Amino acid sequence: MATIKDVAKLAGVSTATVSRVINNTTYVEPVTQERVQKAMKELNYHRNARAAALASRSNNTLGLLTGNLADPFFALIAKSVEAVARSQNCQLVVVSGGHNAQREKEGLDFLISQGCEAMVVHSKMLDDATLLRYSAQLPAMVLINRTIPQLAHRAVWVDNRAGATKSVDHLIASGHRKIACVTSDLPIEDRTERLEGYRQAMVSANLTIQPNWIINQPFSEEGGEAAGKLLIKQCPEVTAVVTFNDVMAAGLMASLYEQGYKIPSDYSIIGFDDVLLARYLYPRLSTMHNPIDLMSTHAATLALQLREQSEVLPSTNRFDANLVCRQSVSIPRQA
Repeated sequence: MATIKDVAKLAGVSTATVSRVINNTTYVEPVTQERVQKAMKELNYHRNARAAALASRSNNTLGLLTGNLADPFFALIAKSVEAVARSQNCQLVVVSGGHNAQREKEGLDFLISQGCEAMVVHSKMLDDATLLRYSAQLPAMVLINRTIPQLAHRAVWVDNRAGATKSVDHLIASGHRKIACVTSDLPIEDRTERLEGYRQAMVSANLTIQPNWIINQPFSEEGGEAAGKLLIKQCPEVTAVVTFNDVMAAGLMASLYEQGYKIPSDYSIIGFDDVLLARYLYPRLSTMHNPIDLMSTHAATLALQLREQSEVLPSTNRFDANLVCRQSVSIPRQA
């Protein structure tokens, strides 16, 4: 018995397109519709009533692949995407990839199995080629916090390089010259770009970066704590630190306090993301505001628009991170 995949293969379209033709849920180009109907007739394909009902229900579903939901950054993504889903009377299906390539792939496959045509995908470990294959099958899949040139119209991202550069520039303007970078130990796009921004700002100010000033740790509170111990041990001359994110900054601050140091009199610290936590640390954390709530809203809206129509009007998918000055930065202790 022929399946919907057989029809899609013969017609040269995605299974999602075949589903749209079968259920008449959204507009399909007449030429494409005719090709699908011809393939169905040639294969003597008859839709299963139960499967059709499931497809009809699933078509009103928005999928989200995200990272660790215990992290406030990813929780904010989920909250923002859910708000869009609710406003459009959609059911939201959420899976966590956990920054693991196999889990991310399994997450995408699960969302597809649930009939999700529209998806917001936060994937850091799958390579470009794999994501491009999924995107060819899923015309309403939108990447968030990542960009691939071929998917620029379906990728929503923040300018990490510029954001990191701004944070270092602020420390330099405050008088710091010996600035460390506490960053992620994973080879993800965010880490690469923010590290490049750090280096760019230091080079532009004619400041030499010592190899031991770059500290790689897991991007978690525990990673920040471990970085605090390494900071004191391997580069005590440093007076300021930029961190990969606010969670690492929180762990770093706790570690420094436990070792008898004060912030910002002994060390100035700048985070990245501006999650809720940053406002309630003591001292309150200066950080780069990453508009992930706006980005998530934009990505979810774009995914639902693409589900209804193959093309949408061009829009600005690049967002900027802006400095939020609070209490964790002061002039260096040598001054």
